[in-house]
Amino acid sequence: MKKILSLGASVLLALSVAACSDDADETSGDEHRDITVMIAASMCGIAESAEADVEEDLGIDVTTVCAGSSDLVAQIEAGNETDVLITANQNTADQIIDGDRGTQLDMIATNELVVVVPAGNPAGITGFDESMNAADLVVCAPQVPCGDVSRQLAELNNLTFEPVSEEGSVTDVLGKITSGQGDVGLVYRTDANAAGDAVEVIDIPKSEEIPNQYPLVIVDSEEADATEQAWIDAFTTGDGKQRMEDLGFTTP
Repeated sequence: MKKILSLGASVLLALSVAACSDDADETSGDEHRDITVMIAASMCGIAESAEADVEEDLGIDVTTVCAGSSDLVAQIEAGNETDVLITANQNTADQIIDGDRGTQLDMIATNELVVVVPAGNPAGITGFDESMNAADLVVCAPQVPCGDVSRQLAELNNLTFEPVSEEGSVTDVLGKITSGQGDVGLVYRTDANAAGDAVEVIDIPKSEEIPNQYPLVIVDSEEADATEQAWIDAFTTGDGKQRMEDLGFTTP
């Protein structure tokens, strides 16, 4: 049963998910249980496939919560129950780790930012340059990993941004561009690839120097249990690893 959730829905379901997990542990006698995964929005599509694999293999329910990394961390800090967390940069993961709320197991992938414009490039964007400021530029908010990297790349390329909108996740930025609400945006290469012919992609100079990293954290535990490890394996190895690479992630 698919349960790819928005952040708001995750708040409403947090207590019921925890209760269902407890009931499963007490009554099933099986080593596996229902779990909740919180994952950066840029990896949501891959998480949906991993969820389906694990649910079919283990006969459990996996609840996947997709949102901007800073929003996910805020929900965990507010008491929202989860088992596995994947953020889009180290700083957000460190908020959970440094707060003794989780243990980092691995760095599962990296990504990089690109410029995207609607098909046909109606605003005539010439690159990662001042032409973006003559158009409606959409970027991630500074506290979001993609926003932090956007700022660093601007500094590295001696560029000053003048965005018309700052979004809470990279998928929101892409949505503004594909819907025509923005002329140019900064998104991950993987999101641009997934958008297909709806956008045109312009590479950002020196983007390889500041990649986004995706740490995997087990929340409120020092190691993964059998169910968490089954999900991790489905996400990071075999078909899961191939899905990441097909979208443009770089994996270890």
